[in-house]
Amino acid sequence: MDMTLQLSRTLKGQEEIFNHGHTLRPRHRHILFSVGNGVSFGELRSKLPNCTELEAMVNELLQSGFIQALRSIAAPHSAPARPATPAVPVAAADFLSARAYVLEFLSALVGTKSPAYRKMSEARDFAEFKAVLPMCQKVVAAVASPHQAAEMEAEVARRVGG
Repeated sequence: MDMTLQLSRTLKGQEEIFNHGHTLRPRHRHILFSVGNGVSFGELRSKLPNCTELEAMVNELLQSGFIQALRSIAAPHSAPARPATPAVPVAAADFLSARAYVLEFLSALVGTKSPAYRKMSEARDFAEFKAVLPMCQKVVAAVASPHQAAEMEAEVARRVGG
């Protein structure tokens, strides 16, 4: 498996970790937990150096829909350009960090079953992230407070360098 392959939990994977009624075996859950909201296969390998069956277990999690492969972080972006691209390119690590932060923020305030959480977890690039972020901010402002929505917005801006 390509060591630069970027892995991320899916909504199904998030629910497996955060909700009751676990369906995976402990070793698979440990890998799912270690994947978090974005990690390369190489980083996962270094986190779990004694897991001899890591590649096979990651493949099982991919096939059963608990995690997804985004793309290799060293590979050039091959998808067609979208009209809503940022003026300054955002590094994949910055995008993943910001998305993980928003997902954690939403999880704590509105839970993982929220449409805002689902849409954010489905964001695969910075353009999709930027398109979903206003909805997430509105949900946080409505459920918690406008102050917390502004706090989330400021932290996202810090993480993506804007």
